[in-house]
This record gives sequence, structure tokens and C-alpha cells, in this order.
Amino acid sequence: MLEVAGTIRAVDRREAVARRVFAAWSSGDANAPQSCFTADAILFDVASGRFDGWPAIREFFAKGLAKWDDLRLDPDEFWSNDDGLALHYVMSATVRDASTYGAAVVGTRWEVDVMSHLRFAGDKVCFEADYHDRGARARSLGLEQWIGAAPRPATIAPPSEAGGR
Repeated sequence: MLEVAGTIRAVDRREAVARRVFAAWSSGDANAPQSCFTADAILFDVASGRFDGWPAIREFFAKGLAKWDDLRLDPDEFWSNDDGLALHYVMSATVRDASTYGAAVVGTRWEVDVMSHLRFAGDKVCFEADYHDRGARARSLGLEQWIGAAPRPATIAPPSEAGGR
């Protein structure tokens, strides 16, 4: 039973670290996550690339905050194994710049589902990989359809034009 209790405590500790990491990412302060990461940590973002070491991670994050000043990363589910922790979270921010998605959506908040994998060195993250779809922001704003989605009603031709009845 002691081994199980130790495992539960380790999982709880890693989840607590992950919650601190994502609260720091959501703080609006590009320096806030630093205490949660090892100096040589690696961040891999499927849409943006690989960033080696805290200075590169901070630079990537600061650029994101310049564009998305109210960025939120809200974790809601966690899974663990001996290697680390996986989590689901909702990433969201408000469109501030019309050049990004157009004037019609300025002031609109987008939301994207993300999965991440964290590995730890003690109580610090040494590796974070984030998996999300680059096009999901536009879809969240209603600007694009999901691949395989039925056509929007406005794009469906009337039966007489489509060779129907």
C-alpha cells in the first residue's frame, strides 16, 4: 500500500506543478512560467516549432502574448504514467487586431482544444509538447469549416441548380 500511496502523491505533485505552469502561462507575464521549468527545458509546439532552453521558450511565449494579451490556458483533465503527465486544456484569447482574422471578429474570443505532454525533472518541467490544430482558431470564430463538415446552408445549391427535383 505504501507504494500506491507514493505513486498517488507523485501524480498529485505533478498535477499541481502542471496547474502552476498553466496558471503562469495564463498570467500575461512572459517571465511567470520560468520557475516551473528547468533552464534547459524543451518546448515543442506542433504549430510553431521547437524551442530549446528557457530563453527561447520565453521569447516564443512573449511573442504570443504580444498578439494575444488575454491568453488563457485552462486545464481540465489529466492522465499520468511513469514518464510524465498528459493533459487537456482549452486555450483561448480575444482577437485584438483586424489584420489577424478581419474587423468583423475583433473583440471576439476564440477557443481551441489542446493536448499536452509534460515530462519532469523533480518538480520542474523539462519537456512540454503541445498538440493543437493551427486552423482551429479560425474555425472557433466561424471563419472556416471543419474538414469533412457538411457545407454551410448558404453554399448548398437549390435542388434545381444541383440537378435535383
